[in-house]
Amino acid sequence: MNARKLRVAIVAEYGTQSVFAEKIGWHKNKVSRIMQGKYKPDTDEVANMVKVLHLSESQFCDIFLPTIAPNGDK
Repeated sequence: MNARKLRVAIVAEYGTQSVFAEKIGWHKNKVSRIMQGKYKPDTDEVANMVKVLHLSESQFCDIFLPTIAPNGDK
C-alpha cells in the first residue's frame, strides 16, 4: 500500500484524516494506524475506502497495488 498516495486522496476529498475517519465510520486512530503501516486493512475495509474516496481503477491500483509482480516489477 502506498500511504503517501492514500494520504493525498484523503486530503483531496475530505481535507483531513479526521474528517475521512468520521465519514467512513472509523475511529481516527484506526486511520492513523493504517497510514503509519501499523494496521493492514482487509478487503472489505479497502473496498469501503475506495467507495468513500471515489477512487478510479487507476488510483486504486496506484494506492493499494503499488507493485504488480512479487519481485517488484511493474
